[in-house]
Amino acid sequence: MKGDSYIKRGQVKGYLFEIVILALLDRNGFKKIDVLHEPRERFREERPGFIEMKGRGCWHQIDCPCDYHRLIPFSYPLRLLGEVKFYSTELSKKAIREFIGVVKDIQENYFVFDGQGLEESYPRKTEIAVYFAANGFQEEAEKLAYAHGIKTVSYKNNYIVKRIKELISELEKNYIRADGIQDNRWPEFYQEYTRYIYNGGDDEYATNYSFVANGYQRLLNQISEELISIRTNFVATTATGVFIHFFSKDRFPEELFYHTDNGYCRVYYHTDRYGNKSFWMTIRDDEEERRFYFSPPDSLSEAAVYGREIVLGEKEQIFKRLSINIEIRNVARNLILEFDNDWKTAVLSQLY
Repeated sequence: MKGDSYIKRGQVKGYLFEIVILALLDRNGFKKIDVLHEPRERFREERPGFIEMKGRGCWHQIDCPCDYHRLIPFSYPLRLLGEVKFYSTELSKKAIREFIGVVKDIQENYFVFDGQGLEESYPRKTEIAVYFAANGFQEEAEKLAYAHGIKTVSYKNNYIVKRIKELISELEKNYIRADGIQDNRWPEFYQEYTRYIYNGGDDEYATNYSFVANGYQRLLNQISEELISIRTNFVATTATGVFIHFFSKDRFPEELFYHTDNGYCRVYYHTDRYGNKSFWMTIRDDEEERRFYFSPPDSLSEAAVYGREIVLGEKEQIFKRLSINIEIRNVARNLILEFDNDWKTAVLSQLY
């Protein structure tokens, strides 16, 4: 709540945003690790929702520890080590530096002892480290993450995620005292919040917590409804290795890809009366022109200030080639979207 420690308020928002990210990952085939089916010497959950993984040197709490249920040739099964932060500003390189140490320690905790066969060892995983930031990253932080193989996903200026962030901020600001994270009933509230996010809830049966103000479940329901309204979410990789999370309240135009893995995309943006910009992508030949909103790289946001051919050139550079993993007709597909240069040419012709 207002007046609480700035750091603890950030922690509370981070915990709430973390469950949203887990729910979205779940829809994309990333399932949260079930500690009960993992060896105790490697995983522990001393408080519900707070999973720790054993590194070579010590235990580390991981926000989004998930296993991917599909295999990739010449790769061990994928395990996502996700870190989630909801700060009011962009993340600095200090946060990335700390995560580098955590990931390195976990990745090095594999041993094969004398007299032990590989079939008796703990199954090897390919750990993928991803940092999710509600309000983006500073440039130096992104460079440091890239150098150490850590993927960064920003939700800054995302039109659809913006509403969810606003609701989480209102919940934290007006209903939850930050010292509640030290209360022995916090895990109970955390589990209730998780149930609402995944399944919705019923305001009639409100639970009372000393650190939560009455009426909080209205916000839980609204966050749940916003998530339910998201019919499509997927992560795409650009040709330069940038990761972009797309969202839409419409279904993906699967019919365009029944007989092909390739398509073309167009990118648009809009500036509202307050100067806020929202960016979205459409897929060529989609008659409904369904919008897939995303958080633009800083270079695209800056180019949008100048407009005209400058922003079109930046769009072409970033969206020259997008790789998308998505499920169509219950089959995992790898799609390639290329930037629609014919559309760019048509737009430029209208400018002059």
